[in-house]
Amino acid sequence: MQSTITNTVKTTKNIYYFATYGTCFFALGLGISALGPMLPFLADHVGVSFAQISFLFMTSSFGYLLGSAGGGRLFDRFKGHRLMLIAVIMMAATISLVPLIPYYYLLLFVLFIFGAFQGIVDVGGNVNLLWVYQGEAGPYMNALHFFFGVGAFLSPVILHQVMRWSQGQITWPFWTLALLSLPGIIGLWALSSPENQQPQQDEKANKKVNSHLIVLMVILFFIYVGIESGYSGWIYTYATQAEIASQSGASYMNSLFWGTLTLGRLISVPLAKKIKPSKLLIGNFFLAVLFLGLILIFPLQPAIVWVVSAGLGLALSSIFPTLLALGESRMTITGKVTGYFFFGSSSGAMLVPMLLGQIYEYQGGFEIMLTLFLLTAIGMAVLGSVLITSKKIAVKVR
Repeated sequence: MQSTITNTVKTTKNIYYFATYGTCFFALGLGISALGPMLPFLADHVGVSFAQISFLFMTSSFGYLLGSAGGGRLFDRFKGHRLMLIAVIMMAATISLVPLIPYYYLLLFVLFIFGAFQGIVDVGGNVNLLWVYQGEAGPYMNALHFFFGVGAFLSPVILHQVMRWSQGQITWPFWTLALLSLPGIIGLWALSSPENQQPQQDEKANKKVNSHLIVLMVILFFIYVGIESGYSGWIYTYATQAEIASQSGASYMNSLFWGTLTLGRLISVPLAKKIKPSKLLIGNFFLAVLFLGLILIFPLQPAIVWVVSAGLGLALSSIFPTLLALGESRMTITGKVTGYFFFGSSSGAMLVPMLLGQIYEYQGGFEIMLTLFLLTAIGMAVLGSVLITSKKIAVKVR
């Protein structure tokens, strides 16, 4: 009887933890996809060209990279919820300042700070959730990233509706996003910080092998996020320049990719309870190779490009959270290790789209898809190395 009551209390408490992290990630998704729809209004507000205002993406991404890479170490030293609470408050504060800043370079600085705190929230939500759920984190990790996807998907809609309501003012859209951070702030303030319950001696005993595994995982995160950001960033240009779709059609094609990616994360929640992370990842990469191979065979067929956009979104949907769940099942996950993972993912988001831009400029659109296909095939090979290396660790621990 006592154990039943204890389990019920623990389950209820874990629901509160997940609800808190989910609302934080919803706010994170809102903020990450807010910049694109508001870019023309911000350019007009500070009086610069589109070429200049586009640097907001780079400064924000660079801040995100530094925040996620450096923030991981902080979660090993300080209370996780205190750090996340500060980061979410600073996210809300900086995004509230954005529409009030009349100077271009000051806006770049504020977006850099905003990106840095976003990176800390991203690492913190993932590592704290792993510490709360331990070996059962897989389904919850997929659900957490589903909330992120919902926020990213709804952000343009919310911004558009608030702009209409405020009769074109740019202040209220940003302030609305800041207000939507409040549930996460309240939850972080009310709940005590989880602690890493995994023993540290295994990591120390297998330091060399673990380091090899961490490097492989970082490469895999780099490849996955590079594929995701590369396809989403260039499918519009590929479709319009090759006259596969009109401008509006290419926009819907891009939305379809993100929509199926978000839907796939929801579908992956029950799947993660029944399928091991390793098998789920093999299926993800196999489908991604299949769909990108399809576009190489029929590069100019509109129906095929639509199918690939939908299918690739589904194929990639659960890779990121499942990789984190796989890492938790194969090694000791600390804030420092999680920071390394996010350094790899942030680097992929920055470098791969830039590389594809150079390939498009000097080679063409087909070569972009070929590069993404080859990158996915390499990712599948690296995944195989991750699984083999992690088995070696398990044998040495025994």
